[in-house]
Amino acid sequence: MIGREGVFGAMQAIDHRVSLNIVKVQVQMRASVVDANVVKNVADESPDFRALIVGYEQFFPGLVQQHTARNAPHSIERRTCKWLVRMYDLAGPDLPVTQEFLAQMMGVRRTSVTTVASQLQAEGLISYVRGKLHIQDIERLQSRACECHHAVRQQYVEIFGRVSTTTFVAERGLAADGVE
Repeated sequence: MIGREGVFGAMQAIDHRVSLNIVKVQVQMRASVVDANVVKNVADESPDFRALIVGYEQFFPGLVQQHTARNAPHSIERRTCKWLVRMYDLAGPDLPVTQEFLAQMMGVRRTSVTTVASQLQAEGLISYVRGKLHIQDIERLQSRACECHHAVRQQYVEIFGRVSTTTFVAERGLAADGVE
């Protein structure tokens, strides 16, 4: 899952390689699309920009490994809370997701998600109406999530510190098209 903090395809742009991945938009939000040649030129001219791309290439596999390896031993409730906290980081408190989609993302039955979502809603952590989920209490969700998300956040801070890729791109005047 990639959101405000990430990038997709930048390393392939730098190396003139073809991406072997398919990207699926899960939650509608604003994104930037930058021509591969622009990314390559800026990376060639700016060691800081190249370092951001390389750093994310290091971070992303660790993120995937952490989420994959740690999903099985945790309860569906803890995994749901972890997923919601991650999505909050990536997209904010309003998530247009169905229970079916959430079940697919976590590899569980829809009825399991319904049970957990109902409990979280009853406790005031989320509100949920027909494909529109709103995170009401992120702190309590974090406390209910497994420790995996904290480990991912720590890894991100270790690699990037407080680097803002949005600020970096804006400072250099890179042309980017908004994609909804």
